[in-house]
Amino acid sequence: MAKQGMVSLNNIWKDKSIPKPLKFKLLKTLVWPRTLYGFETWTMRKVDELKIEAAEMWFFRRLLRVSWKDLRTNGNVLAEMGTGRTLLLLVKERRLKYIGHAERNTKTDLMKTIFEGKTEAKRGRGRPSLSNVDQVSKATGLKLQSIAQKSQDRVIWRGIVKSSCAAANINPDDAAR
Repeated sequence: MAKQGMVSLNNIWKDKSIPKPLKFKLLKTLVWPRTLYGFETWTMRKVDELKIEAAEMWFFRRLLRVSWKDLRTNGNVLAEMGTGRTLLLLVKERRLKYIGHAERNTKTDLMKTIFEGKTEAKRGRGRPSLSNVDQVSKATGLKLQSIAQKSQDRVIWRGIVKSSCAAANINPDDAAR
């Protein structure tokens, strides 16, 4: 769906009179929301992370009109854009913010129940599925009980999100822009 949005804006990307910084802002405001829709609640596997990074590079290459035949590296394309890979980091940062919101929600316990993985089902054979709790605790370095406790206070939770983003080497304010 995001690629379809990117292709539908082809006239903008091909227009040489529009500067690259403006095209980059248009990409962030018109295409990235389609890409990121609902990612806060998904359990991200390594394959999903690779697909997000590949989509981000496809967006940048399309914006710069770089063909795969040009044999340009991703680092070269990122240097020309003057940015790094931020889409996946934005997904991780938004997930942490959403978890804090879900834990603080007092109107319904549905989000909290689903986040904590307390749905009643019989577990199948093989390796246990990766859960949101596992990913959030890995990102923050906290256990489930301390996540639930610290997320009740917005100021403390925002500090945890900022420190987790700093550990991942991003600034959440820059990623949001």
